[in-house]
Amino acid sequence: MRGGAAAAWRGGVRLAVGSLALLALGRPLAAQQFEFLPPVPTRNFAPLQLIFLNPPFESAAVMPAGELALLVQTSESSVIATSQGTVDATLKFEQNWTNFGARYAPADHWEVGLDLPFISRYGGFMDPAIDWVEELFGLSNSERSLFPNNTFGGYTVSRNGQMVFDAGEENFQPGDLSLSTKYELSLPREWPRLALRGAVKLPTGNVGAALGSGKPDFGLGVAADYLPWERLMLYGNMNLVIPVGPITDACLTLDPMFTQSFAAHLAITRGFAAMLHQAVYTSPYHAGSRILDGTVVELGLGLGYAWNEHFGTQLMAIENVSGVQQSADFSLMLAFSWKPWALPRALPEVGPPLPHTALPPVGAPAP
Repeated sequence: MRGGAAAAWRGGVRLAVGSLALLALGRPLAAQQFEFLPPVPTRNFAPLQLIFLNPPFESAAVMPAGELALLVQTSESSVIATSQGTVDATLKFEQNWTNFGARYAPADHWEVGLDLPFISRYGGFMDPAIDWVEELFGLSNSERSLFPNNTFGGYTVSRNGQMVFDAGEENFQPGDLSLSTKYELSLPREWPRLALRGAVKLPTGNVGAALGSGKPDFGLGVAADYLPWERLMLYGNMNLVIPVGPITDACLTLDPMFTQSFAAHLAITRGFAAMLHQAVYTSPYHAGSRILDGTVVELGLGLGYAWNEHFGTQLMAIENVSGVQQSADFSLMLAFSWKPWALPRALPEVGPPLPHTALPPVGAPAP
């Protein structure tokens, strides 16, 4: 990493350490006046990284025993990267990643889940808007001028003359299936809420179309929540993923992956909140090129609304600020959650009845 990438990495590390320190100094999570949705379940949406296990950003809280949640998440990402170092590449397209998931609480403190994504690659529609915003803030990407807007320019990656990835346009094709579990720890009330997580990815996606790695992956992690103020909820995740290799005809060997996420949700009304998101992702590759290697730092801003105890909606814009290109340049994510059998929200306490005062008889003089 050099220049902007190194600066972004240092900034991300400082923010990560600060957020985890704040979570470590947490106070009890009492019943609050405001409804907070879990963090937006972001991942590293770069196509070269999505073939591996990417544990979603989650709350440490689990549902009550017997409760079920159905999830739909869709992300639209603009991807652009060209040759660098020993790697020759043409990555120019828009990617839609739509995930269908479910979470179920089989017992107290436990939650299990599954996620199956469907991936589309095509020319897209976001290029003009991205160009306008980047020019407005003086952050123009020179590689964008190499391709016409909203076109599929290619998906090829080769190293030292050997093809690594060679894929084309796709229309809603399944990726790798992930299974997960989460256990919320029983801790003193003065501690933050903490949970342990585990996940495994099964190779169900088409390897030739770069929709999966063709190998299983395994992950472990921890999640924490902290309520420092009735209007502010903080979330943190840390995960370690062990991808199984080698992969592709180029026999790429793989390193363990580390992910860290932090989010702050500020309640504006009872169900409506503004969201700030930060994430760090390391890469499993070690090919000596920024297209495959390095560490990604992303920042996101969004809004969320809990309509009722059953349904919630979140929208977040995510920008890669690290200067390396193994992450999507820009992503827009929309997430829905539905809990068909969620328990009703607790009603506010009602005070004692007012004392009864007898009314005077009709026609009687007023006192």
